[in-house]
Amino acid sequence: MMEALPGHLLERTRHLNSIAEPHGSGPVVVWLKSSFRLHENPAIDVGKHFAAKHNLPLLIYHAIDERYPHASLRHHNMLLDAAVDMDQGCRKAGLRYVLHIAREGHRPSVMKSFGQSASCIITDMFPLPPWTDWVNTIAKNAACPVYDIDCHCVIPMPLFGKSVDRPYKFRDATKKMRKKRLQATWPATDLQPEAYSGPLPFEPINVVEQVKDMNKRFELLRTCSIDPSVLPVWHERGGEQAALSKWQQFYDKGLNGYARRRNNAADPNGVSRLSAAFHYGFLSPMRVAREAAAVGTKSAEKYLDELLIFREHPWHHIFSVTDPYASSNLPEWALQSWRDTSDDPRVIRLKDHQMEYAESPSTLWNICQQSLLRHGELHNNLRMTWGKAVPLWTESLEHSLFIGQTLNDKYALDGRDPSSVVGIQWCHGLFDRPFFPSMPVMGVVRKRDILTHASRLDVDSYEHHVNRSPGHGESPYHVVGTDIVASSVARMLHDNGLDVCIVENEISKQPTLHSAVEDIEFPSWMEERVASMCEQNDINTVNDVAVQLRKGLSVVEKVPKDSLQVHESKGELVGAESLSTFIQQSMWESVAHLWQSNASTKRKNASVQTKLI
Repeated sequence: MMEALPGHLLERTRHLNSIAEPHGSGPVVVWLKSSFRLHENPAIDVGKHFAAKHNLPLLIYHAIDERYPHASLRHHNMLLDAAVDMDQGCRKAGLRYVLHIAREGHRPSVMKSFGQSASCIITDMFPLPPWTDWVNTIAKNAACPVYDIDCHCVIPMPLFGKSVDRPYKFRDATKKMRKKRLQATWPATDLQPEAYSGPLPFEPINVVEQVKDMNKRFELLRTCSIDPSVLPVWHERGGEQAALSKWQQFYDKGLNGYARRRNNAADPNGVSRLSAAFHYGFLSPMRVAREAAAVGTKSAEKYLDELLIFREHPWHHIFSVTDPYASSNLPEWALQSWRDTSDDPRVIRLKDHQMEYAESPSTLWNICQQSLLRHGELHNNLRMTWGKAVPLWTESLEHSLFIGQTLNDKYALDGRDPSSVVGIQWCHGLFDRPFFPSMPVMGVVRKRDILTHASRLDVDSYEHHVNRSPGHGESPYHVVGTDIVASSVARMLHDNGLDVCIVENEISKQPTLHSAVEDIEFPSWMEERVASMCEQNDINTVNDVAVQLRKGLSVVEKVPKDSLQVHESKGELVGAESLSTFIQQSMWESVAHLWQSNASTKRKNASVQTKLI
């Protein structure tokens, strides 16, 4: 089948099993996991070619799973924004697009079924677990050919796909390939295969009625097993149209000043802020690179260097390694350095939840963490400074890698990405060289002092930018009660940058649950945070955890007139067995208040993203 593909698609395609010909007369299924766009989407183009050549119907299948790392309201909402654009775009293009959202009562093994009924499966390449595991399992068990297609890199991963230990070596090794592709337009695919209209192994979502309508979207989200405490970035809009609009805006007004302004984190408009759009596949990097190259200025060249070298180099590295998250990916000199300093005293050791709450001894680091918590972004020039501080406060290399990756992937809109994985490991020596003399803890791994960085940054301006309102609605929000449920709700509001006050009532003054933490089941998204708290000697009961959750939050005696109350504890919690369910329900009910205030507000069409290429 592959021999029929034009060269620009063939070089992006991998055949994942030994089945060479279409299976039966079922649809060619294009399974989208990370590339949600119609323009310059190689996976859809390959699907069109295969379907047209073999006279088979074509189906575009978009699945939103609950099992990806740190599945949350924030990430799910971006994916649903994408679904609205995909649905509308496919209708205009005469393509059949179907959306499946895994949720309560709707968790069939869709791809397993397609593996037996489809004539061919095509998917977009995303070289991180668990996505790679899912694809390999389907390919192994399918009765039809399975292919994955690189939709994320200008230089296709199947074409190069090597681990090169320094960015300049990757730049040199790919120079000719890069030049050839920057000079070529993306060939239009005029093929129009029949749209599949047969039965499906699941009940598809009506995108117009159930997703575009924001109230009904919330009811869908509420049935998903995801973390509701990581709120959407309300002013952001996901999807293809917002990404194209944002790129056009930067191309028109920001690109020519990029080289001069890109390193100033206090200048939020000095960078494109499109990395999340690339991560979710809303925007074609081929198009952006081609259009930036045509400008020909020094700023455009610097932007291309960030896009094509410092972004794509990590993708090719991750594509080539067996275990992307393993510390063994670091060079031997760095591993030896970490071994040599493993017993060095850490003057300050922070618990995981303290770092998550932005409670470090560094003002600038805390502002960076608050940017992740509230806005899902961290300026690129601060990422290395933020990441290199973590080893100083953790007990080991492995734990530093773990907590850095967790904080990034849980909150950043461009998290759970090859660039993110490499970025965290780069803070620990990947793609670098040793720096002498050896220093405490960091050894010969390059140090990036946070105080030095703060001295050359307008920290007050950057903090003002980070402290901008994360959404609409009246403030402060009031939570009545001090039990574990009320404390969880209050913490969620505070972490997401909202002004919250706790109100003590008569019921709340009577602690309701003295059970030992080890006897309690918490929601899955709370477990690591609670475990971190319990590493402290005096944290033993559920009420102790509640005290920790509301640490640093304001307490008032009564709810002011005409203010917004988002939760009230009324003594319903009577036993440990109901705790997890009760926290889940109360969290979603509280988020519903915020959703009404924010989701119905017209959002910008231009997406404001992060890693800030």
